Amino acid sequence: MYENLLNISDAAKLLGVSPSTLRRLEKNGNIEEYGLKVIYTPGGQRRYIQDDIQQLYSNQGFSEQIGFGEKPAVLIRDLTIAFTDPHSQLSIKLENQISATQQLIEEALLQKIPIIFSITIYKSDNLVSRLWSGKFPLLQILDRESTWVNIHPALSEYPYDMINHSVYITSLYDNQVDDFLKRQGIDTIILAGATTSGSIRATAVEALQKGYRVIIPKETVGDRNQTLQNSTLIDLNARYADVMSLDKVLKGMKP
Repeated sequence: MYENLLNISDAAKLLGVSPSTLRRLEKNGNIEEYGLKVIYTPGGQRRYIQDDIQQLYSNQGFSEQIGFGEKPAVLIRDLTIAFTDPHSQLSIKLENQISATQQLIEEALLQKIPIIFSITIYKSDNLVSRLWSGKFPLLQILDRESTWVNIHPALSEYPYDMINHSVYITSLYDNQVDDFLKRQGIDTIILAGATTSGSIRATAVEALQKGYRVIIPKETVGDRNQTLQNSTLIDLNARYADVMSLDKVLKGMKP
C-alpha cells in the first residue's frame, strides 16, 4: 500500500520546500489547495502520493516529454550478480526488472537496435575507484575477476553489441560508450538497470549534456528501497529524461 508514496523529507526536497512547510500547510488546512493529500502509515508517519507530486511538477513547468529521436540504442547498467543477488549487500529491491529488461532486449534485437551492457568494476590501482570506494566501501567486491560482476544469468546469453567494464559512475564518462554511440549515429538512449539514484541518474544527466534524448522504462530500473526509487524517478522525469512504462517504450522502438 505504501510503495507509491513518498515520505515528508523526499516530498519536500522534490517540491523545493522544507518539511516544516508541509507540516504547516497541513496544520493550517491548506495542504489540499496545492493538490496534495497526506496519508498516515500505521506507525503515524506522513506519506504523500507520488502522482500528486508529479502533477505539481508538471504545473510548475517541469516534466515535459522530449520523446524518441531517429535512432535509439539500449544501455543497460549493472544488472549483474552483485546488484541482483539478494545475498549481496549491493542488491536492488528486485521485482520484475530482469523480465522487463529481457523484453526490452528482445525488442531491440528484433528492431536491430544496438545494445550495450555496462558493468561497474573496482580497480585498486585506479584513483576514481579508490575515491568512490572510500565513500562506498562495498564497491571493492566488484573486482573484474569476481563472479559478482557477471551478468545476471537470464541476461547473459544475449548478443550485446558492446560490453563495457567501467570504474566510473556514469557509463559515458570514459568515452568508449559515447564514441560507439556516435559512430552508430545514435540520438536516443533507452536506459535500464541499477541503481536508479546512482549510476542511472548520473548517466541520464551526462547523456542529456552530451546531446542524447534519454528514455527510462520504469519497470527496468531498480534501487535499494522503494521510496528512493519513486522520488528519483519523479525527479529524473521532471528534469533529465522521459520516464515511461515499458509498454510505451516498446511501442516507441518500433518503426
